[in-house]
Order: sequence, then structure tokens, then C-alpha cells
Amino acid sequence: MFASFEMEKGITCACFLWRIYEELRQQKKYVFGHHCFKFLSIYIWISCGYSPLKTGIKREVDKTLRPGVYALVDSCSDKDLQYLHTVFGGLCRNYLAALKHESDLNFKYEGKV
Repeated sequence: MFASFEMEKGITCACFLWRIYEELRQQKKYVFGHHCFKFLSIYIWISCGYSPLKTGIKREVDKTLRPGVYALVDSCSDKDLQYLHTVFGGLCRNYLAALKHESDLNFKYEGKV
């Protein structure tokens, strides 16, 4: 019972955070554009198990949050992504590359249908 309640709270929180990430993407020109890479770096850091609890993000919560993360990837300039690639090492760098690839495949709109 406790575990399912905790999971439900995590998924609810991920839904709210996903919407915030989407809004950051919408506002990137005006206010948040130069900060999106910071949010993305925190997500990657935690996902790779470098949070204080060193547990990463539960699969169900991550699945809920993923569209918002793709929005963050889309919000980052090529310069920002290159910076993250440079400062991250090993696991985080690979995770960033995988996110970028997934985002390009599943999220980006690149022309007429």
C-alpha cells in the first residue's frame, strides 16, 4: 500500500514537472532560454543516480516525465548541449546522447506531413 501511494505521488509530481518543462520551452525566447540546460543537467544527474539518495528515477515516474524532458532538450541550443556534453563524463554523457537521439526521433517536428 505504501509503495503504491508513494509511486502515485511521484507520478503526480512528474506530471506537474512535465508541464513546467513544456512551459519553459514555450517561454525560451523571452525569459528561460539560457537556463533550460541547467534543468536538463539536473534531470540527467539525478537519472544517472547522482542524487543524494543515489537511486535515480523510478521507471514509471520517468516515463511520465519524459515528454517534458524532450521539451527541455528541444529548448537547449546546440551550444548548450555541447557544453553539457563537455562537462559531463561517462554515464551522464551517454545518457545525454541517448536523450538527444530519442528526442530527435520521437519529439521534433521537422516539416510537413
